[in-house]
Amino acid sequence: MIHSQLGLKHRSVLIIEDDAFMARLLGFVLHRQGAAIEYAKDGIEAMERIEQPCGFDAVLLDLLLPFHGGMEVLARMRQTPGWCDVPVLIVSDLDKGEEIARAFRAGADDFVTKPFNPDELVARLSRRLRPQQSLL
Repeated sequence: MIHSQLGLKHRSVLIIEDDAFMARLLGFVLHRQGAAIEYAKDGIEAMERIEQPCGFDAVLLDLLLPFHGGMEVLARMRQTPGWCDVPVLIVSDLDKGEEIARAFRAGADDFVTKPFNPDELVARLSRRLRPQQSLL
């Protein structure tokens, strides 16, 4: 029998966030739900990751990053095979309507404003992930 597994258990998430505290907080919230977490601390590390095979089920992306901004990182992801279909959830303190609309036009799958509600973040991310298939 095939069973669909929802949620973040056994999922791999890349967090692209320059604020170390915020990155650890996001990682803690997702790790508690069973996700494996990796980090990129700025736009340079993010771009280097995108040059490698993806291997992530989702990406949390801040817009205000040093070196390469989040919109530039998102644009590169959407142009790169293996990365172009990965769900991207923007987590940003830019909460103006035009910034949110711009992120969606650039290919973001969802947008959460900082400070964030952990339950909402998990629900929004889980909703974007394809169910995993496992044999029971």
